[in-house]
Amino acid sequence: MTPQEATARAIAFFEGCDDIALLHTLISEVAPRAKRMVFAYVEKGDEDAIPPPADLRAAREALSKADAIRAFRSASDFSLLQVFARSIGQRIEAIEIAASADFPEGVRVRVPDGTKYPAGPKRKEGTVESTGTMLQVRLDSGETWQGPPSLAELAVSR
Repeated sequence: MTPQEATARAIAFFEGCDDIALLHTLISEVAPRAKRMVFAYVEKGDEDAIPPPADLRAAREALSKADAIRAFRSASDFSLLQVFARSIGQRIEAIEIAASADFPEGVRVRVPDGTKYPAGPKRKEGTVESTGTMLQVRLDSGETWQGPPSLAELAVSR
């Protein structure tokens, strides 16, 4: 299987993936890799040589989870890495928008201390102030929490 075929089949997996923690983990790996790749192009003295994303769409048949992760992590072509980043980012956005529908403004929620995956067990309560791909929550402590809706959960009424 060529790298392009593996990428297209991995994209098919990621487009249907509901494991938001995995998707957030993978997307966080893109920036340092992309930075190194871009630096290599610039170091050669030619910014114009930085390639655009490959013209690839998802294949009809998806790779398994393990193979999709392996294809993502082994991608050494910047054009393919951009395709991975776009597809994973779009899936995260779709999941976060769907999750935000559960948290309209004014609803009580519980959120973790941090805003990264995996979330720790400690939670704080507050009220949703704004929603979308990111929630803004006014915590009971008066602080503001901003993070992905997929990290929030409805607070249990007392």
